[in-house]
Parts: sequence; structure tokens; C-alpha cells
Amino acid sequence: MNKSPEEYIQSMRTALGQGDLKTAQELAASAVKIYPDAVDIQQCAYVLAPTKVTSSPSTPEQRKMIRANLEWKKQNREKYRSRWVAVRSGELLADASSFDELVEQLDDIKDVLLTVIY
Repeated sequence: MNKSPEEYIQSMRTALGQGDLKTAQELAASAVKIYPDAVDIQQCAYVLAPTKVTSSPSTPEQRKMIRANLEWKKQNREKYRSRWVAVRSGELLADASSFDELVEQLDDIKDVLLTVIY
């Protein structure tokens, strides 16, 4: 006999509590097949589903910009440690102590790397 939706959810929680993501994912996949209309099971299956990565082709200009941003971070890591920075094509646009403060300083974030420096 199959477990109830609540029993599946409890088993997923137990697995996650033990650090066993794979088992929790397997339980969620099984439960959603048995109880496809159970909202709680659907939510668990969605949250525990394996990550999907998508990518889009980049242009040579985009790759050049990314390399410039990485180089800027490498050269300025110590100076901006623990600061949020906005960098575009290897040029610092702004820095701040928080993400919100940083974004407030920017008009346009297209093609801007927003990151905290560690």
C-alpha cells in the first residue's frame, strides 16, 4: 500500500534533515506520480526537482566583457572586500555597503555585473 501524501512529505523532511537530498528527490518524484493533484506534493516535487541549467550563445563581445569584469575583480578584490560593486566591461560604475544601496546608484543595469566582493 502507498503512503499518504502526508507520510511522503514527512519522509522527505526526514531525508532532508539527514542531509540526504537524493532520497528526498526520489520520494518527491514518486509521490507526484501517485498523487498528481495534491498541491503539497506538487510543491515538494517542484522545490526538490533537480536543477535545470540553460544557456544562450554568447557573442565575442559578451565574452570580452565577462573577461574584463573578472579581471577587474581579480585586481580590485582587496580594495573592495565586503563591498557590493557594479562593474561593466571592466569599469567600476559604483560601490556600496548593501545591494539596495548599490542599485539605487544605477540608472541602467543592463550588462552590469552586480556582486559582493569576498
